[in-house]
Amino acid sequence: MPEALIKKVGELADLVQAVQDKNTSLEKKYDGLYNEQITDLSKKAADIAGEVEQVNREKADQQKRLDELEKKLARGVNGAGEQKSDLDIYEEKLLGYIRSGKHIDQEIAKKGLMGYLGGTGISAQDLEQKTMQVGINPQGGYWVRPDRLSKMVTRNFETSPMRSVATVITTASDHVELIIDDDEATSGGWVTETSTRTNTAEPNIGLLQIYTHEQYAEPKITQKLLDDAGFDVAAWLQGKINNKLGRTENTAFVSGDGAGKPRGILDYAAWASAGTYQRNALEQINSGSAAAITADGLISLQNSLQEIYQAGAGFMMKRESWGEVIKLKASTSGEYLIDPQILRNGAGQLLLLGKPVVFASDMPAIAAAALPIAYGNFGIGYHIVDKVGVTLIRDNITDKGRVKFYTSKRTGGAVTNYEAIKLQVVSA
Repeated sequence: MPEALIKKVGELADLVQAVQDKNTSLEKKYDGLYNEQITDLSKKAADIAGEVEQVNREKADQQKRLDELEKKLARGVNGAGEQKSDLDIYEEKLLGYIRSGKHIDQEIAKKGLMGYLGGTGISAQDLEQKTMQVGINPQGGYWVRPDRLSKMVTRNFETSPMRSVATVITTASDHVELIIDDDEATSGGWVTETSTRTNTAEPNIGLLQIYTHEQYAEPKITQKLLDDAGFDVAAWLQGKINNKLGRTENTAFVSGDGAGKPRGILDYAAWASAGTYQRNALEQINSGSAAAITADGLISLQNSLQEIYQAGAGFMMKRESWGEVIKLKASTSGEYLIDPQILRNGAGQLLLLGKPVVFASDMPAIAAAALPIAYGNFGIGYHIVDKVGVTLIRDNITDKGRVKFYTSKRTGGAVTNYEAIKLQVVSA
């Protein structure tokens, strides 16, 4: 082979070797770079795996605590088996917030926080002193004062207004007497001119005595309250006493038994025979039902009173009984016996069968054998006797520093005409 050719082949071999060496160097560099990246990625993957494991552990721990709280709630007690504290209640509310976002009441959160701070030495007062508020007087509450109105809210008590329908008289003695002229003369019958006349019976008269009976009240008020109250406490108290004494005597005018108190219209026995007058008794008219009031019974009650007394007569019953009366309907048409339109428009005077109705809370309710309704001329049939008036003695001596208000009133009452008042008895 020519020397020139051999030289070129050698140069070519050197070139091939250089290319191979260069490729080997590039491969080494690539492999190093690749391996370094792989190592870095593996390290990062290991770190992420550790973080994921930590999150899973925390989540499991949180779930464990939530499960424990749910068990406490199911038992209704705390973990120690004791009654739930404010902190337990706060944890319960917090659980609801974590699970469903339910609102936690501010006061509950505050109590829960106080329960947590109980072991830290921080008191509720220390915490609250950081905020001025109305609820604590030294922190601003003294500046917020109520505006007290001069008007007083007063409860109204139902009563029996017997004084508005009966005859009221005043006496300076302890009792009054009335002559009862309720007997009649006897006729000897028809005679001829020469017939023999015999003596006939003379009418008898009776005497009714109505005694006054005393009731009293004796409350005490300190002198300081009387001096410093800012209004007339004594007048207010006297008004309350007078109201109570009045309602008490009204009860007696209706149902009193006459023993140390007035005798009421309900205390009198029934006439022995229907329609036959009897002294010291009142006629009772059946309602027509064993347990209710009927329209026919009311008509019979009104019709039992003689015409001489009808001009000033009226009905007396409880307000509840009136509610049952106005529900009565005609048996044929089914219409109300009292026009509801009149009631809606507000009648100036409630009327039943053309006569006024007076509400008396002391009358019995409608029930079997009860006497829930009275009808009659009470101005003729019942008299109330007052001894002067209300007597007040202010005693600031017996109990120093306190004033006794001894209040007394003497009054009496009784039926004075035994045919002027009729009673409806619930009976068939």
